[in-house]
Amino acid sequence: MKAVHVERIGTPLEVLYGERPVPVPTARQVLIEVHAAGVNPRDRQLGEGRYAFRGLSGRLPTILGSDVSGVVVDRGRRVTRFAPGDEVLAMQTTLGGMGGFAEYVAVHESAVARKPAALGHVEAAALPVVGLTAWQALARGDTIAPGRVTVLGATGGVGHLAVQLAHRAGATVTAVCGPDKAELAVRLGADAVIDHRSQRLADALGAPQDVLLDTVGTGSLRSVRSLLAPGGRYLTTVPGTRAVAEWAATAVTGRIGDRRSARLVLVLPDGPRLAALAGAVAAGDLRILVHDTWPLADAGRALALLGDRQVRGKIVLTVR
Repeated sequence: MKAVHVERIGTPLEVLYGERPVPVPTARQVLIEVHAAGVNPRDRQLGEGRYAFRGLSGRLPTILGSDVSGVVVDRGRRVTRFAPGDEVLAMQTTLGGMGGFAEYVAVHESAVARKPAALGHVEAAALPVVGLTAWQALARGDTIAPGRVTVLGATGGVGHLAVQLAHRAGATVTAVCGPDKAELAVRLGADAVIDHRSQRLADALGAPQDVLLDTVGTGSLRSVRSLLAPGGRYLTTVPGTRAVAEWAATAVTGRIGDRRSARLVLVLPDGPRLAALAGAVAAGDLRILVHDTWPLADAGRALALLGDRQVRGKIVLTVR
């Protein structure tokens, strides 16, 4: 099969497009014929050696890619939820070996969801990582509580879903983005917009926040503590030494009294929740932004765009 993989970790990022073996599904995996694959920052970070959990992805060569949409063509002997011919979307994990930038990928059935007929493969492939990350960041249990929520990087992949999910939950949402994206942020559900280029959060926020979701990795609990309400949470989706240290430091103390806390959001596969999110997109209750599509062979060019803050939503690779 054709696949995009890396044989050497480092910068500049070197991705190869060529033949790789078709994976054989284990007992609880389904083999998906990939029609589209979403591009995420961790794909580039993994290839460049900047991803904090790169050791979990196994030996080189590594096929990049986490988000896929396609059709089940085979399944392991213990799979009960899916059968060949089912149209599905899935989030592969780093621990699962990635593998989405390929014509076929094997994914554990627990990370797979049926694709609604009204949802195209490109939009479906854009959803899993960013949708699940946004949900798992904001939700406690099965619900997202209303309150005051600020999203840094509000029109990016995770950010544009987080704004919508918080708005749907009844939260007062402040979007932090560039001035050229303010109108989009309002259409997504933001009640207020802060221009990160010309305004300081401390000056622009009118009230303490219950949640500050940092999808760009520019903040820290220390830098935003005064902006949080008692019991407020600083959440970041960008793994780094500072984020891990703050998360560890507040793992216990953040649950006592009015202590403010920090958490690094590590997205976990969740087939049922992914199905619910896909259903919401198909019904028009959530909107997926696809910035651009590229053929699989041009994955290297697509990955290069991830450093461009002008990207709105997701970039998707078309495979079939």
